[in-house]
Amino acid sequence: MTTAVAADVVSPAPAEADDLAKVLSFLEAHEARHGSSPEPVFFLSGADEHDSVELTEQLHTILKQVVQALSHGQSISILTRDQEISTQQAAEILGLSRPTVVKLIDSGELSAHVPGAVRRKLRLADVLAYRAELRARRNQFLTESSAEDDEADANDVAELLAEARRQK
Repeated sequence: MTTAVAADVVSPAPAEADDLAKVLSFLEAHEARHGSSPEPVFFLSGADEHDSVELTEQLHTILKQVVQALSHGQSISILTRDQEISTQQAAEILGLSRPTVVKLIDSGELSAHVPGAVRRKLRLADVLAYRAELRARRNQFLTESSAEDDEADANDVAELLAEARRQK
């Protein structure tokens, strides 16, 4: 798991206490009027009339928590953390069995760590990158196989099929 600490810690500026109080008051009043359902929509706006972007519910919640902390004189810092998933979730994303994912981890093809005593955790970004790599390998294999099949004559194909049947 990679954890990065923001270089700057944001502390409330005493001169901005009134401004923070206004923002917090606005957020609380809006919630009181409209409830805490997902219906409220919030925007960040710039100086231009059409310069705005809608905030997600998650960003709104984070912004509210930041403003509350700053308005109470608390400092804040933001940490980033990679999203982690289980071997079963990785298996579902990759379209593989969980034991196959465990074998990929044991062979070093997929990286994972064990935060507790038993269960492995994988970074979602690593699993998605591996899935893209698998797709690229499969596409390359299909392209090469298709090119070989185009070059093979009917007798070669018949021999290959007979060989495959004998090996079953």
